Amino acid sequence: MNKLFVIGSLLTGLILLSSIGINNSQTLVITLNSPISQNVSLKRQTKDGYSFIWEDYTGAPGDQPGDDSVVFGPAFGPYHNYSELANKLMKLNTTYPEIIEVFTIGKTYFEREIYCVQITNESITLQKTEVLIVGQHHAQEQISVENALYFIDKVVNDYFSASTTIQTLLNTKAIYVIPSLNIDGAELMSQNPWQRKTLRPIDEDGDGLEDEYEVQDMNQDGYVERMYDRSHNFIGDEGRDLDDDGRIGNDKPGGVDPNRNYAYAFGKQPGASDNPSAWNYHGPHAFSENCTARFRDFVLQRNFITAVSLHSGMDYTMILGPSAYEGGVLGGIDKDLYISTGTKLQELTGFSLEMGGGGYATSGVWDDWMYTNGTLLAFTFETYGNPAAYSSTYNDTTGYYHHRGVWDYCNPPGDQVIENSAQTYQGLLFMAEEAPYVAIQTANNQVGEELQIEVTVTNPSSYIRTNGSIALEWTASQAANMTLLSTKHTVDLGELEAKASKQTTIKFAIDQPTYSVHIKLRADGPKVGVTVIEYTLHSSQVTTEATVSIVLVGIIGAMMLVILRKKRKDD
Repeated sequence: MNKLFVIGSLLTGLILLSSIGINNSQTLVITLNSPISQNVSLKRQTKDGYSFIWEDYTGAPGDQPGDDSVVFGPAFGPYHNYSELANKLMKLNTTYPEIIEVFTIGKTYFEREIYCVQITNESITLQKTEVLIVGQHHAQEQISVENALYFIDKVVNDYFSASTTIQTLLNTKAIYVIPSLNIDGAELMSQNPWQRKTLRPIDEDGDGLEDEYEVQDMNQDGYVERMYDRSHNFIGDEGRDLDDDGRIGNDKPGGVDPNRNYAYAFGKQPGASDNPSAWNYHGPHAFSENCTARFRDFVLQRNFITAVSLHSGMDYTMILGPSAYEGGVLGGIDKDLYISTGTKLQELTGFSLEMGGGGYATSGVWDDWMYTNGTLLAFTFETYGNPAAYSSTYNDTTGYYHHRGVWDYCNPPGDQVIENSAQTYQGLLFMAEEAPYVAIQTANNQVGEELQIEVTVTNPSSYIRTNGSIALEWTASQAANMTLLSTKHTVDLGELEAKASKQTTIKFAIDQPTYSVHIKLRADGPKVGVTVIEYTLHSSQVTTEATVSIVLVGIIGAMMLVILRKKRKDD
């Protein structure tokens, strides 16, 4: 495949947010007031060769006394900021070109590339079943980026360690991973760990200025506090009053909640707000944000059958599935499928299964939109939550409730990231493995003056049916001394349930004692990729007394044909 690299764009992407131009001639300058700030990267991305994420986290520190992102500064400590993410993905691409393709699906509002990693065995060029993983819809949920990077690195490592499971996976599937969707918002974490939304400028307070970067750790205790009055009305965040309006943080950078910005049930209440200042503001219209619009374009060009969106910041880890909107999009056989698959995911990860939005109704969300646009299984994984880290105390001096600890609520300490990612990996691998493809098995037999090829097409998935009917097509090349009953034929095998098989028989008339025929079988269907096998049969290899059984599973079958031909020749 062609490698998509735009060098100029990459160089731009490697510059930290401090270089971004803001409307009204403002420039975002990340100011670090905390005396314990450690603006030093701990990641090993400058050494020769590729560094796996568990190597990046070797010796990672534990919990910091404050919001860890503020304490560490723009380098994010052991976590990966945008420049480090881009650097890591570029090295991944050049180190493992056999199975890795890195490209961009477009740019954010501030011209950052939204990177996507395709993982598959590129020597097998047939269309394959497609799987999607996307991280960091919400900026403050940085652990979702690390979860995605761990998945990539673990699959790559195991593939080259000769894992049969992973090699089969990459021979039959194409896995697409977008580690960070809301890249702009994420770059603000060292100044404002409360940042959830995108960074497209919005004049929230109507003063003619867009985005006042007032929020920061003023008392140098490592925390950025959020204040509410006794009636729980939001007052502002810790910071400076740059526009002298007597309020702090009332026009924060951005933005729109990207996970309320999807088209399905867009703008419905409750769960999404039409107030630009709200944490769950849905935006002026569906796909108003660069990141969600480019994601939409990408998804509509592909055929994803399973997909996972990675999140954090709930009171406990959970797996969420449609329907988040109270009107509901899920029912019948699909609801049963979600529950059976989700139950297995719960067993593998230890996360709680919560259908229907996890107990609260909302709208314009990712999983509802993915499902209604043809993805059979779209789950949200909430991979981390630590409510004990979040506190609310009343301050007699200010007369407000002061909330703190949002970073630690959403993200584990550095020395727990690998453990958390390994736990999440089990669920992600299951979703990739279970995405259906088809396997072909043939048995050849001569009955009188007729050659019969019995074809069995199977869905190997243990849980998930194919997303539509499977078509089987065959062609045969006629030898000079053989008459074929059909040179090309197609049969609709219908939808295949999990572990289900469908059979059909191909028959050829024989008018000579010796013959040779080349058979090509092709099975495909919506979103399951293509399976092709080819082989040549000779009269000496097929008799009325013996049956030759050829088992070619999925795309791997095409690679085994040389071995098969050699075996027949030896016989």
